[in-house]
Amino acid sequence: MKKLFLVLVFQFTFTFCYSQHLYPEKYNSCSLTTFCLDCGETKAEPPVSFVNELINNFDKKSLTKISGTIEVQILIDEDGKPCLLSSANQSNISSKKIRLQKAVNVTSNWQPAISKNKKISSSVSLVFVFENTSLSVKRRQFDTANQSNFKSAGTPDIKGTDKSRLSKSWTVFTQENSELPWDMTRAIANDLDNNIWIGTDNGIVKINDGKWIHFNSKNTTISAKPYNKDQTQSVREMEIDKNNNKWFVIGWDVYKYDNANWVKYDSLNSPINWARKIIVDNSNNIWFTSWDGVAKFDGKNWSVINKENSNLPTDKTLGVYADKQNRVWIGTFEGNVIIQEGKTMLLNEKNSPLSKAFISKVHEDSKGNLWFYLYKDKSDAAGIYVLDAQGKWTRIVHSNSKMFSENAVNDFYLDEESGLLWITLNGVGVLDYDLNSKKWEIYTNENSNVPSIHCNRITKDKDGAIWIATFAGVIKLNK
Repeated sequence: MKKLFLVLVFQFTFTFCYSQHLYPEKYNSCSLTTFCLDCGETKAEPPVSFVNELINNFDKKSLTKISGTIEVQILIDEDGKPCLLSSANQSNISSKKIRLQKAVNVTSNWQPAISKNKKISSSVSLVFVFENTSLSVKRRQFDTANQSNFKSAGTPDIKGTDKSRLSKSWTVFTQENSELPWDMTRAIANDLDNNIWIGTDNGIVKINDGKWIHFNSKNTTISAKPYNKDQTQSVREMEIDKNNNKWFVIGWDVYKYDNANWVKYDSLNSPINWARKIIVDNSNNIWFTSWDGVAKFDGKNWSVINKENSNLPTDKTLGVYADKQNRVWIGTFEGNVIIQEGKTMLLNEKNSPLSKAFISKVHEDSKGNLWFYLYKDKSDAAGIYVLDAQGKWTRIVHSNSKMFSENAVNDFYLDEESGLLWITLNGVGVLDYDLNSKKWEIYTNENSNVPSIHCNRITKDKDGAIWIATFAGVIKLNK
């Protein structure tokens, strides 16, 4: 495997001292109970041989098959001894199978963090990226000096449309010019009463007729961040069901708000274990993807679709969708399946794009066409496809053939009223595609007032305005 050590550009804000696990997979072999997060005037630094040692310590067979990322939190004590505290595995191989804990713990000592000329214990967060039999290791940087806010603008990977040719503009809402509690936003939705809901990395906002209403760990049952009790856990996903209930993935758990009461669903009262996406189907069933298969809630009862009971290729699920014909489409990191009349079928027909990339999102339009975003890192098969009622596939193409293979789609929204397909492209910004003229426009933070290259969920209000959550505030299309 190739070896590369990189510094991750994202910065995160935290309070200084704590002793908590950051990620859902927890390891209890570390003896220290008090440490600080990537602290010290001099940060803890790994040995030069760190990546080589990891490769030598990982399970060799798993290394030939693994793809995806594993984020780890490593405790570095005063002597520089590393010890794995927690991890978030988003790869196709389990942490146990690749021997993650052992691989980290037996590596050579680090240079420990130093504060006021004294060696101190600290935790460091790294991202292991496995791709095409190569490994790169990136470091998350934490800004402990700035506690007021966090935003990330970034530099676009793809050049945007010439500024003079852009046909649209945006209103930007930030902590500075509005009541947005945090600029880092990931989720946004429009409810049945035309209220806009925004999920940030520090609380939720409801915009009702221009009034901003706040929900956080101080006025709801939502948990505070373990390392800062004054901040609310990050909202990573949001959906509105057909009864106008609000569903959120916050931290590693799911919350439901029925406009009066909050209910938390976790591994104690549901099969949910680190939910990723929320999907509401036509029958108002709520679906959740996770690394433990797909969970479904019908309002009273929970059920699970997984490798054991439905022959999924793997329990690491990426996308799910139940269409109007009651077919359930599931994307995993090892292939796609469809469940119809209780039968699970692997979608491996070689002429179908579903055999080449993984279902991340599906949308059914008013004509019954199914719109798919298929994900596969660094693969030309990744992109947006349309399956019509006759079974014919059409691909949404751009003149840059690498557009969707080099940069993943975070979300797409089909606005049938205006004939526009809106796309948020990771590392770029916002794209709109006119389905009639076949014209593309790319909005980045270099050619427009879109504030960040990290744009996420998209919604549309009943006045026709498009809203998008970004890592540097929320944007609203000017009509």
